[in-house]
Amino acid sequence: MTSPLSSHMSLDSFRSPADKKSYRLITLSNGLEVLLVQSDASPVNRSTVDCNDDGNDLDSLSSTDDTGFDEEGDEINDRAPTLAAACLTVDVGSLADPEGLPGLAHYFEHMIFMGSEKYPAEDAFESFLSAHGGSSNGATECESTRFVFDVDAAYLAPALDIFANLFVAPILRREAMERELKAVESEFQRMRNNNSVRLQQVMCETSVPEHPYSRCFTWGNVESLKHNPERDGINVRGQMLQLFNKFYVAPAMKLCVYGCESLDVLEQYVTQSFSDIPAYRGSYDKPRSETLTVPYGGGAGQKPTVLHVIPVGEKCSIRLYWMLPPMMKNYRQKPWLYVGHLLGHESPESIASLLKQRQWATDIIAGTSDRDGYEFGSFGTVFEVRISLTEQGLACWEQVVQVIFDALHIFSSLAAAGDLPACVFEELHSSSEMDFRFQEDDIAPVTLCRELSERMLPRHNIQQHCEGDLLRYDLIQGGFDISSVYSLLSGLSANNVRAVLVASSFADTLNPNDLQTERWFGTKYTVNSIPESVIAAWSQLSNESIELSVLPTPNPFMPRNFSVLPLEPVIQVDNDTPPDLILTTSTTQLWYKRDRKFLVPKASVSFLVTLPEPTAAIHMLAELHVELVRRRLQHTLEQAETASFTTELDVRDEAIEVVISGFSDMLPSLVLVIMREVLRPSTTFDIESELTLARGELEREYRNATLSPRAKAYELRLQMLESRAVTTDDKLEALQSKYGHESDLAADLAHLTVSVLGCSKDTPVIRCMVIGNMSREAAVSLVLDVEAVKTGDSSLLPCEPEPELEPEPPILAPRCHTIALPPTTNGLLVRRDSERIGERNSVVEVYFQIGKVGPTDRAYAILLRSLLAQPLFHELRTKQQLGYTVTCSIRDTHGVLGLNLSVQSASHAAGAVAKKLDVFLHEEFPHDYLLSDERLSPKRFAAYVQTLQRAYARPDATLTEQSERYWEEIVSGRLEFDLDARVATALGDCTRQGLLERYQCWIQGSTSCCNTCTQSRDGNRQAQHRSSKSHGTRKLRVHVVGQCSPLKPLEQLVPPGKTPFIITGDLHDFKRELRCYCHLTSD
Repeated sequence: MTSPLSSHMSLDSFRSPADKKSYRLITLSNGLEVLLVQSDASPVNRSTVDCNDDGNDLDSLSSTDDTGFDEEGDEINDRAPTLAAACLTVDVGSLADPEGLPGLAHYFEHMIFMGSEKYPAEDAFESFLSAHGGSSNGATECESTRFVFDVDAAYLAPALDIFANLFVAPILRREAMERELKAVESEFQRMRNNNSVRLQQVMCETSVPEHPYSRCFTWGNVESLKHNPERDGINVRGQMLQLFNKFYVAPAMKLCVYGCESLDVLEQYVTQSFSDIPAYRGSYDKPRSETLTVPYGGGAGQKPTVLHVIPVGEKCSIRLYWMLPPMMKNYRQKPWLYVGHLLGHESPESIASLLKQRQWATDIIAGTSDRDGYEFGSFGTVFEVRISLTEQGLACWEQVVQVIFDALHIFSSLAAAGDLPACVFEELHSSSEMDFRFQEDDIAPVTLCRELSERMLPRHNIQQHCEGDLLRYDLIQGGFDISSVYSLLSGLSANNVRAVLVASSFADTLNPNDLQTERWFGTKYTVNSIPESVIAAWSQLSNESIELSVLPTPNPFMPRNFSVLPLEPVIQVDNDTPPDLILTTSTTQLWYKRDRKFLVPKASVSFLVTLPEPTAAIHMLAELHVELVRRRLQHTLEQAETASFTTELDVRDEAIEVVISGFSDMLPSLVLVIMREVLRPSTTFDIESELTLARGELEREYRNATLSPRAKAYELRLQMLESRAVTTDDKLEALQSKYGHESDLAADLAHLTVSVLGCSKDTPVIRCMVIGNMSREAAVSLVLDVEAVKTGDSSLLPCEPEPELEPEPPILAPRCHTIALPPTTNGLLVRRDSERIGERNSVVEVYFQIGKVGPTDRAYAILLRSLLAQPLFHELRTKQQLGYTVTCSIRDTHGVLGLNLSVQSASHAAGAVAKKLDVFLHEEFPHDYLLSDERLSPKRFAAYVQTLQRAYARPDATLTEQSERYWEEIVSGRLEFDLDARVATALGDCTRQGLLERYQCWIQGSTSCCNTCTQSRDGNRQAQHRSSKSHGTRKLRVHVVGQCSPLKPLEQLVPPGKTPFIITGDLHDFKRELRCYCHLTSD
């Protein structure tokens, strides 16, 4: 259907100078407002592959809503092809849920993906996206609901049509409702132990009862959406249809579409597909939240209160909340950034400095989350001060709060007199201008669409000011408006505060008779009024306020020079030439690449400082050292962030990693400040004076590290695969048992900094990389300056290799070795209980070790994961509802590839999940998909291959992406800088037969290809298995069993001949009999 437009305007004049995309804002005749974004990438041809290449209707394919993404450290991040994307945001959310049906908006978000009248298959959308390198997702907020997808740019038009029809005429099958309700329940169970979610639900429950915010339970679960409605005689599907008819109309929707086609073509796509969404389906009503007042605090008539909340895990903090009137109209000035900076900065004699000096706190954060639907809405704005407390600080929390109010009184007095410093605003303003002017095109298309469509909602007041501000939302605009800051400060009074203390010790100290239990997540808490005497004290300056110097010091890292180094006209260099090893000294290697492609005034400098023998004690001491360095540099790191630098400082594998990126003007100065502290030898006395708080934080971090079943499963898998694995428990034991006295700990840490990081003769190698807008000479000089810090020798002479000589070969090989899993008939099984006693979630992982491979097998592994992911998700999550989180990924463990599948379930026993996963891998997927011409025709196989080829052949989009890719090669010791290009070439040679052979070898344990595979397509599954010569697979199962989950071990559910080898003892002892891949001559 084609329909005329009612409005049309370009936003190009408002974009960043670095932004080459084009923008057009249109309104369809049905009232749907659309922002079109034309990528600066070249249009992608669809070649001969069509969206309906099998001759089947799209309703025979696949769909889902939220897909789980695994971000663990050894996962290979699939390179994306040139992607198109779209997001449709509806101006209604959980605050519009009917009374008695909390979570309905979220439930509907799930259901709307389950097919449409035009494309009736439940999985039509997700199957199409999966076949073309894409995915979909959804999110329900208090006042909005978002639906997003991305896809290979060549397939945007058909994807948009499937997507649009979900909102024209969704089917909402009754039989699908029960399955998707299980998905909602699984999602709820997955978040049960998330402290942020639990605390937010307490905040809702303690709001004024007549406010919808008090009943807001965005997640929903089986109780709220099935059991309670059945008890009360509520027709859930009927209510869902009412929600759809009332709010899912074109005037209540905002759409953003991102593609490579011209704006005229994108406009044509949108007009054809979205004009059928009705302007009205009866009586459209604006969401109730537009007329709401604040839900809690003084503005809601509540007295100042203090809540004591018992968290999951070890926590100790205080949060001060002020619920203020809506501040969306202040988006240009963002006064919350100014006030948050005044409260949270780390300058000497600041609030943070004073609290740390008194050993009351370890960290302070202040501000407003203007992207959080619970905290920034038409109902109000939450301003929060969050302080991480010590046990001493918890005991005197009222004095801690007094320090905050002393600072607020000083700020308010300065504001009233017009004396608040404009220089602080100018610094924040300059930072936002730098980010806007030199923004990298590194935001994913789907993220850009999500942000823009959300901003288009009328409650954000952006288009009422200027439509161009949709592109300039993060830019602070105009001069310093002290009145807006004063208005905000006026609301931050003692009479309007809500204090929330969160501490694990409350489980032992609070009176059980005083405890309340939050309805949905079961959080235990108390609520009490703050005594008037305390409020009176907080309402005036204390005698100790003279210790505060509340204003931040000038930032020495703010860039001034934004020029790009001139290019040498005589040098013709490929823009994708990898970095060169240009410097090798006795302790240092430097890889360097001058940017000639992106031409931005930025650079990135990376260091890897290798540690000695990888014992648990050395790992722990290194992490403690890094924690102390972060504390010493807290002011510097804060200033660096304000100046638009990114800094990473961590212990990675067997080294300390430092990565610093940002504007090249001040980058060398920042690098030297940070690396001097990282490499500075410390004395026992220096360390002892600051050790107590850092040690406590590290112990708490260790104890919380594997509370999540997924985190524990991840660690157990790596513990089995790494020959010298150091676990969190190992490090915690080393910290607690070996160091009973802090003087001993300080002495060993001092020894580490002196003999390992300092100037002893047994110095480790530092690997460095400099890439970007920095000359070769400046890079060498900077690295030699850092080396001088390490060696204590300031008279080092440059020792660059002569231009005509080849540099020395790399002097560091990767020291982390990967265990070669033994081939077994049924695999190995590591099973452990969850850490939490009340844990309902279990995690099942199955890992198939592929081995050290070249580009060809790497290409096949990537292709297999791409083909496997969507059927796996659809079968195990959508159809069988085994759990909310179902993932499939390729793992690169120190150069050894493996295929890893993971399911988290709160409704099924780990053994039952493992059994169903085996059935899928060994029967359903090979027979019903790999061997099926209907599901995987030659054209569909070609579509997958071409999408992946485009992805791996795609050049880096930003300097950051290029830097990260090169650095990963250096850290791994692989140095295959052209690996992606080689994989892209190898993908072109992949065949379906080659994939089948590898599936049989890697997953099914066959040593020879199945000659009768093609004959098995008629349904004779046994023919395939009989024709395979079985020698076993290198298969590892990891089960983390929730202590409150159903208990059905796998060995009780399978025949004796199918029982895996269960490793019951110490994993270190078991691995002693195994070899590493580096010692294998053949596999």
